[in-house]
Amino acid sequence: MKLADFKKLRNLTDEALAVMIGDCTVSALRKWLAGDRIPRRDQMERIAAITDGQVLPNDFYEIEVVAASGDAA
Repeated sequence: MKLADFKKLRNLTDEALAVMIGDCTVSALRKWLAGDRIPRRDQMERIAAITDGQVLPNDFYEIEVVAASGDAA
């Protein structure tokens, strides 16, 4: 789950979520929500804890899975 989805699901303001995470400015939170930046490791750990594991570090990365064709060049 994306952090933005968690925020919306819980009906949280940016300010309230930043306070819950701790050591986080509203400006930084908004960059994470927009996908412009990712939280530091300690912030990701707190996010995972306050969301009961619903938002995990992998949720901050846009990873495109490319199927292997099996063809060698």
